[in-house]
Amino acid sequence: MAGAFESLVRGWELSSELTGDVITPLQGSGWRGPAAEQAAGAIAKVRTEIDAAFEEASGLAKALRDAHTELAGAQADLKAAVQSATDHGMTVDDSGSVHWPPATSTADKNDPDYANTYRQKASGVADAIAKALARAAAADSAAAVALAADTGINRASFRGAPGTRLPEEAAREAAGILQLAGNASDAQLAHLNQLLKDHAGDPAFATAFYGSLGPDGFLASYGKLAAASAKQGGGRPQVIADLQARLGTALATATNSRNEPHLSDEWEAGLRKAGSTRVAIWPDGQPGGSAQPFGYQILTNILRTGTYDPHFLNPIAEHVTQLSERQGFWTSDQWNAAEFSQYRFLGTQQGGFNPMVGVLEALGHNPDAATSYFHDPATLYNLDGTVAAVGQANKYLDALTTAGWNSPLQDVWPGHSAPMGHAEPLEAAALGHALEAATTGRAHDSADAPLPPHTPEMAAVMKSVVDRFGSGDGPGLLAKGGLFAGLNGGLGHMTAAYMGDVQASLSPHDTTLTTYGTKADLDRANTEKLLEALGHHPDAYGAIAQAQQAYSTAHIQDIMQHREQYKDLFGAAVQNAARPGGVVAGILTAGMTDEVYVQKQAEATAYNDAIDHNAIWAKTIWAVTGGAVLGAIPVVGGGMSYPVNGLIDSVAAGYQVTPQASDDATKAHDAGQSAAAAAAAAAVKKAGQGAGLEQPYLDTLATSAANSVLTGHTSGENVSKEAIHG
Repeated sequence: MAGAFESLVRGWELSSELTGDVITPLQGSGWRGPAAEQAAGAIAKVRTEIDAAFEEASGLAKALRDAHTELAGAQADLKAAVQSATDHGMTVDDSGSVHWPPATSTADKNDPDYANTYRQKASGVADAIAKALARAAAADSAAAVALAADTGINRASFRGAPGTRLPEEAAREAAGILQLAGNASDAQLAHLNQLLKDHAGDPAFATAFYGSLGPDGFLASYGKLAAASAKQGGGRPQVIADLQARLGTALATATNSRNEPHLSDEWEAGLRKAGSTRVAIWPDGQPGGSAQPFGYQILTNILRTGTYDPHFLNPIAEHVTQLSERQGFWTSDQWNAAEFSQYRFLGTQQGGFNPMVGVLEALGHNPDAATSYFHDPATLYNLDGTVAAVGQANKYLDALTTAGWNSPLQDVWPGHSAPMGHAEPLEAAALGHALEAATTGRAHDSADAPLPPHTPEMAAVMKSVVDRFGSGDGPGLLAKGGLFAGLNGGLGHMTAAYMGDVQASLSPHDTTLTTYGTKADLDRANTEKLLEALGHHPDAYGAIAQAQQAYSTAHIQDIMQHREQYKDLFGAAVQNAARPGGVVAGILTAGMTDEVYVQKQAEATAYNDAIDHNAIWAKTIWAVTGGAVLGAIPVVGGGMSYPVNGLIDSVAAGYQVTPQASDDATKAHDAGQSAAAAAAAAAVKKAGQGAGLEQPYLDTLATSAANSVLTGHTSGENVSKEAIHG
């Protein structure tokens, strides 16, 4: 039958015959009028039906060919199993039972292993027969699903191309394939991936897909599929990785409360219950002894992908966090490393037994949810995910950054089978991603996306972060080898995004320093300690240095453009604008100098690379300070284009540390100090071009700005020594 349908499709000529024999001659006949229009419409409808029939026949041919391939394979497997039984002197009856010959010789009768040996052989044959029959049953089921979906539910016309079918039909087909779990063929998985690729953003499809599976059915089906596919190796794991990402996109669509339709609150409550319940994905009696995974250990990998509604994501994030605070909740049972790695396809293969990684990565890609998670009053959940209490104090930041021995971020992985009680590097990095999204308002890995103005909630989270890591044991936790050293890069990005607030905290009496949105009101002492700690980390240092120079340049040039407002205090205003950036640079440089002194050439190179790597922060901070404030002001002598076109290069050149220098630390210190001063002087000169200022006056003003930076730089170094080194 499959061959007949394929021959039918290959020989399909109805559409071309209709065009050549009817449509083309009719168009050339010159026939006009109402009758002609009516005839043309009827012919067009016929052609549409013919094309739809071709599409449906093509789909039927493919479904039948896939079924034939699988059934033929199952038949071959069955024959091989029966032949194996025959080769070992056994027989197979019509019910599939395997029999071995009774012992006849005296030796066999007295051999205690005779029956055991045959029993093991018979068991192997029986298993092979069962697998062959299961393969045939799966092929039959898949064919039924595919054929039903291809023909559709409308018996009055052909289904046509996939794009014309109802999304609910496509959802039923996709759900049917996923329910095949480990029995799905490569062709079926490819089709499922295509269905999700085509429809994951459609609320009707996504809601019908997840609604028909149910929370328990979805987790069980995907878990079994992922586990079975990992064992098969080859290209199958990558197919599942693609599927996992698309399932995340579809789940985000189905749970978005702004979409119609969307999954109900009851469905989401069911998902939380399923998440805290073990899901049976390993076959009964499978060697290895692993406990069945919790639903959340499957689900949170899927959450890594998708733009989620906080209404859906935050209850899951809070529930998982609260479960993670229970000692050994995820890691206390017996497990097999090879098995647990089978359903974790996105992200690193290290760690991941603790579903907090997936939750934090999800928050890192969903800023609104992340801000709400760290800021809003907490909701407490029972073990089964039902609500226990609302309006509770939010202590998630404190809980996740504890240095104690019952961290919610402890984990295990192959080669590290016992939880150590403290946060692990993978979890710490994921926490940094979530905090960056919460404070900046954009996904942690979207450096090219514009920064939104800081909301009161975002600013409050940033203040909490600075207080946590700028006081007490915070700076030590960020040091190399510290429990939260993995946060340094993200903290550097966050500090760069709040450069106006940082400078304002270090110069509290300067009311001209602008912030981007709501002020964070950062504590001065905590900000100083955090800056010094981040100065020890090249990536954080690079981001903050670029942002500091961009912000200071924009501030100085803003004053230059409005010098008439300052009258006789114009020179003092420029000095005041330059000094806060010098303080920031001084504190950073102190940390960087210490690091280069210890690490020598390798660390100097890392700092140089970090300056170049973080050039995007100069553009970003200029866009939200100089670009925003000065965009409507007429450019004098092209001065306003300088930060965009020249600032990045000047920062990179000025901060370069020569690794071959005899004293790396001294060179590093001088580079940081000189770059900050030179940038301030350049900002004055560029902004003053064509402004009618005499050159001696402009040079003096530039020198004054540079000296103010140097004064601030020295002040910042002293602050670092007093605050950090006593």
